Amino acid sequence: MKRNFWILLLAVFAFGFYSCDEDDDPIDVNRMETVSMGASYANDVYYSLSDGIVAQVLRTNWDVAFSVDAMSSSILINDGAGVVLKEYPIDAGWEWLDAIDTTGFSSWTSLMNSDEDWEEGAFGQNATGHPNYGWGEYDMTSHNVVGAALYIIKLVDNQYKQVFIEVKDETNSEYIFKFADLDGTNAVTETISYDGLTSNYIYYSMTNETVVADREPDASTWDLLFTSYMDNEIYYNVSGIKQNLGVQVIEVDNALDLTIETYNEAEFSDDITEIGYDWKEFDMGTFQYVLDADRIYFVKDQNDHVYKIVFTGFGGSATGDFNFDITGL
Repeated sequence: MKRNFWILLLAVFAFGFYSCDEDDDPIDVNRMETVSMGASYANDVYYSLSDGIVAQVLRTNWDVAFSVDAMSSSILINDGAGVVLKEYPIDAGWEWLDAIDTTGFSSWTSLMNSDEDWEEGAFGQNATGHPNYGWGEYDMTSHNVVGAALYIIKLVDNQYKQVFIEVKDETNSEYIFKFADLDGTNAVTETISYDGLTSNYIYYSMTNETVVADREPDASTWDLLFTSYMDNEIYYNVSGIKQNLGVQVIEVDNALDLTIETYNEAEFSDDITEIGYDWKEFDMGTFQYVLDADRIYFVKDQNDHVYKIVFTGFGGSATGDFNFDITGL
């Protein structure tokens, strides 16, 4: 019965799309998919709506990531792998390589990546507005963002470091940043170039003191990222789906009542976790994941092609499997 409903729904929407523009060809995609992050959600998976899996990479191989967009100051942390970031109190005063006084550290506010907007990385959470971008200030003369804050970071391997982002040098397409042990020893200064990169971010492992090359595919080749991240409301690590820049989503509940009119009246969302994780819920009685049977997603890719996604299963941490049906419209 449920399968017949989805077939009927697809037919209705196909008719609706053809009616909107007879010149548009239907997208030849109709797949039952299993995308696996692996046991304990070990990997991140980049996924193309049209072509399937683009890349699968170890989730714990980076600590911080820097936007390569000339107009962006976003710097992310790998919060889904346990990285924690806190800004050193301004009133404490500091000089680079001073030993850091961590008295009261547990009460300092943890800074997280936004779960709604890629641009709002953890390092920018204390931004007060232009020209202040949290970790740095925009310089009107050089047009660089110059470092203005010191941070304490807990890395993927549980080491603690002090870190200072010195500058985003837009002229030379590079970031310069420093990190050291809390007592000022083992200092490292890095200059990383993002010139010519086609990904959204360039990733760096402070644990291994190296750029993680080719971690994120060309930004034009993927639509969804299966990953773990911090939910900003419940302050808990969750496993779900983020959407790429330029990808938009409509979430529809009570799908049995869905019509072309309600679809046309809905607005596509730029919220990067519009799909997210809440299409599933863990049942403490059965210790099984329960899926919302009447929820569907319409996903518009960077080329304005629309796909319908219906989740059919979730394997939890045992397998990290996401099961879903995807249909081009």
